[in-house]
Amino acid sequence: MPASTSDPPGGGEPAVLPRERRVTAALIDLADVLVADFDPAEFLYRVTEHCMNLLDISDAGVMLAPAGAPLQLVAASSERMRAVELFELDARTGPCLTAYHEGTAIDHTPLDASPVRWPEFSAHAFWAGYRCVHATPIRLREDTIGVLNLFRRTPEVLGEADRHLSKALADTTAISLVQQASLDHHRTVNRQLQRALDSRSAIEQAKGFLASHNGTDPGTAFEQLRAHARRHRIRLVDLSRDVVAGTVTLPPPDSTGEQPGKSGPKKQDPRNNGP
Repeated sequence: MPASTSDPPGGGEPAVLPRERRVTAALIDLADVLVADFDPAEFLYRVTEHCMNLLDISDAGVMLAPAGAPLQLVAASSERMRAVELFELDARTGPCLTAYHEGTAIDHTPLDASPVRWPEFSAHAFWAGYRCVHATPIRLREDTIGVLNLFRRTPEVLGEADRHLSKALADTTAISLVQQASLDHHRTVNRQLQRALDSRSAIEQAKGFLASHNGTDPGTAFEQLRAHARRHRIRLVDLSRDVVAGTVTLPPPDSTGEQPGKSGPKKQDPRNNGP
């Protein structure tokens, strides 16, 4: 993503915004997740773009670990970096995995030293043109949910200011993802509550419809609905809507007063008993 710019008065070349303003704009952008059409994949690619725009790096990537699942690569700024990251995940060894499991930031440089930590990963990354890796855990309090991976083509470690900013970007990513998950949960609960209310309304309408057409009380009508739904293994709310729509017709309950769904001998009128 190109650096943010502003148009100077009178035209001419756009001026690059000061780094502080670009940092503020990036953090605000990553915090803006409370929208109905939130796209987590696009959001994570924006994280890598902000890293590329603000930090002295060559490539950026994000790995996340869904609950109970292994670490997975979800965004990378280039196909070259993606190949290195996938190799690391497949080999199950490297600075990014170690940063995730230990919950601490890791600098890995130079990649061509001997002896070197994670030799297989180091050789693969060096062959791809990288000379330094900085991995920052994506943490929420005590929980590590992923790792932000920053690759450089120069052998120097990431500067102190960039290290602090990378942690701020990782923390903002974690908070935003959790906020979105909470919002999704809230929306799911609200949808379930609304469905329950809609279902109850349909059932009440069917009760009133049956009571009116069959000359029974609402309680008897409800038991009739339940008995029919159970007998035919259909949802009570679906049956209720069909009854109101007229696509399903339920006969009046037994005139002897037998409750729907119950069975047993019919009571005889004592006046009709034989001698």
